Amino acid sequence: MKKYFLDTSFIMALILDSDSNYKKAIKLEYILNEECYINNNVLNEVLTLTGRNLNIDSAREVYYSLIDTFNVLNEYEIVNYTSETFKIFETYIGVNSNKTKLSFTDSSIILTMKAFNIDTLVSFDEEFKRIKEITLIQE
Repeated sequence: MKKYFLDTSFIMALILDSDSNYKKAIKLEYILNEECYINNNVLNEVLTLTGRNLNIDSAREVYYSLIDTFNVLNEYEIVNYTSETFKIFETYIGVNSNKTKLSFTDSSIILTMKAFNIDTLVSFDEEFKRIKEITLIQE
């Protein structure tokens, strides 16, 4: 079975039918039958955005659905997690921080994927196209 890491943008597009990527996400729904992973940072983002865009009851429902459906990786088990994530963040931000939208959380996703040998990411975040070490699925 193939391993997929799911980004916040994909999960939110599945949750919110008003999301601009909703139709693309529905077409990729078949991936959910595979071995899917998220980390605590993605869980945090999804719950925050769900609570903000819908309500706390929806966030609670999404929380239980995510932890029951996906493998939640604990990125904090990675040795030197924060400093290693910062190295990735620094590499892609460089001196032109205005020219990238790659976030610290995105950097943590890259590190988590490397640490747990996951090479495929499902995301609608265009910044991930710059990361040569991963296979990005957007459509």
